[in-house]
Amino acid sequence: MINIIRSLNYTMRRDTVNWITVISMLGLPAFVMYLSGILSGDTLTKMTPSAYFASQQMAGMFIFLCVGIMILACKAVAGDASDKTINYEMMAGHGRGRIFAGRMISGYIWGAVLTFIFLILPLGYLNILYGWGPETDMKNVLIRSALCIFPIIRICSLDMMLASVSRSAGKGIALSYAALMLVGIVTSIFQDVLEIEVIYPTGLTNAGFLLVSENAKYEVINGKTVSVYDTAVTSDMVWKTICYSVVFTAVYLTIAYVNFKKKDRD
Repeated sequence: MINIIRSLNYTMRRDTVNWITVISMLGLPAFVMYLSGILSGDTLTKMTPSAYFASQQMAGMFIFLCVGIMILACKAVAGDASDKTINYEMMAGHGRGRIFAGRMISGYIWGAVLTFIFLILPLGYLNILYGWGPETDMKNVLIRSALCIFPIIRICSLDMMLASVSRSAGKGIALSYAALMLVGIVTSIFQDVLEIEVIYPTGLTNAGFLLVSENAKYEVINGKTVSVYDTAVTSDMVWKTICYSVVFTAVYLTIAYVNFKKKDRD
């Protein structure tokens, strides 16, 4: 299985599309912060991690990162489906279980781990450059950000399942994008038309809930009036995020594995 992971990672590192995706995911937050500073008349030096989270830019970035997840995860799982690599792996004596596990692990490394790093990275370098800021509580924001790893894994699992079942990275990316759009439309209908709040049933809305805080109050800090946002983390938020993500991830992986186990390779 280790050799399969190494082989997939080697292939991923040599793919130009992957590097374009990684560079875009890495550079987009800085570009958006710079553009936001120009439009608002502020300088980038005023963008602290606290202000970055409070302005919901971090939540906005997550939507773009979801596109990166689908590209990286699908290509890791099924990027070589067309050249019959799986058949060669089986002929080399690898069992289907090990081949499946190796591909899923590689997909998580590229799709989930990298995305999580890119999500929290702006909090790190902005804090080093400008300090945290008064708008939010640092501990609570970090906990919320850490909890995002669970929706990320959940979304990555869905994308890998679609790529594995369709046996194509391209089809997997297309189906993942369609699923992302469908989630956005359905949740909007529920929230705007039916006035039913959707939080934990989908990874996208779960992460959005963690990265957005709408409740705020004005406080005078160092002689300035500042909007201080409520970023408190409740036990309900923690256990539901974890439990829903674990259950859906298990379902996606089970579907993918059953399909992978039973279907003959092309």
